[in-house]
Amino acid sequence: MMTGIDVMHAMAKAYNAQDIDAMMALISDDCIIQKDRGEVLVAGKASIREFYLGGMKSHPNMKLELKENFSAGTALFVREINTGWVVDGKETVLETTWAYQVVNGKIALMHYFSIDYKSAGNVF
Repeated sequence: MMTGIDVMHAMAKAYNAQDIDAMMALISDDCIIQKDRGEVLVAGKASIREFYLGGMKSHPNMKLELKENFSAGTALFVREINTGWVVDGKETVLETTWAYQVVNGKIALMHYFSIDYKSAGNVF
């Protein structure tokens, strides 16, 4: 069985090759993508497929590099560097932090933390 970081390295390799089928093989049927305080952005494997296909179309040269990471149980936290991200028609570098839940070799949850989140409110 692959570890969480093994799954994410396979996901990054598939993304960088724009191999959507290899990516979807690593995602559970009921996976969701959420952000910040849990706002669900995308739910279900079919919707996630469309989400990634749209991203590949909008950012055709984007490459994903995994940096520091740590895991505990099924939770995995990764700092990621995205090169080739298109902003206002220009490619740039985007640094992001994601939390993943990897269960039985499949990504069950992806949680993105906005780099410019400004109103945390009553978090605690």
